[in-house]
Amino acid sequence: MTPATLDLELVRARRLTVICDNQWVLDIPDEIPVVGFQHGVAWNKFLALKDRGTWALARRQARAARRRNVLWVACARWVGEAFARLHGNGAAHVVHYPVDTERFDGRRDGADPRLILHDGRTPHKGSLIYPWLSAARPDFRFEPLGCAPEAVSDRMRQGAAFIHLSSYEGNSVVCNEAMAMNLPCFFTEVGLMHDGFTLDVATVPRSFVYGPFARLRRGQLLERIDAFLASLGRRTYAPRAWVEANASIPVARSRWADAMRSFDALPWR
Repeated sequence: MTPATLDLELVRARRLTVICDNQWVLDIPDEIPVVGFQHGVAWNKFLALKDRGTWALARRQARAARRRNVLWVACARWVGEAFARLHGNGAAHVVHYPVDTERFDGRRDGADPRLILHDGRTPHKGSLIYPWLSAARPDFRFEPLGCAPEAVSDRMRQGAAFIHLSSYEGNSVVCNEAMAMNLPCFFTEVGLMHDGFTLDVATVPRSFVYGPFARLRRGQLLERIDAFLASLGRRTYAPRAWVEANASIPVARSRWADAMRSFDALPWR
């Protein structure tokens, strides 16, 4: 259902399980139990992006936190913990965005050793950084995925590594996909990096890429990237192991089953 097609009578008659994005719990009367899924913390995103739409979303998330009869589920542990601190509606369950590990199978025979892939489509995903990086390191080709979603796994097979210089993430789907492909990965320390897992990826502080002092830190950023690029021929990265243990489809099904057992305890009024 969408806001335009919301059929509350059908929900009540069939006692349907309603799962909606965080702020949309406000569209459902309190007597109907709902699952509110926390994709990300809009307040944190607003601090990173400073745009009006994200500010409005942050306000709606704050109001949504006051709704009763909600089971909160988060896409990452840090997201649920942040909502607990901000609004008192911490997540009871965490379900990381799952990756189809049969399609993103980790096989990369014939990858181009000079091709570094990224997903920098917008400024807050690093689109302004990659032209500078390409000019600074012309021995490598820094190219966007630049393909339809169904072609991402095959595109990732072509690369030697994946870089994601993002200003903000809840839990990046494309990062999970790159890790599932066992690509050596270089990420800004946002999103899933806050969860405390050992991911077998290289990282850099967000402040090296964004913020008032980022230009002064370009040298440090380049040093970190150079060290990562030099490591590609010397060591093996294996981030797929984390995906298999935490973000595969079977794991997601199991965690959703746990969440649904908790949901069944919520009252219909």
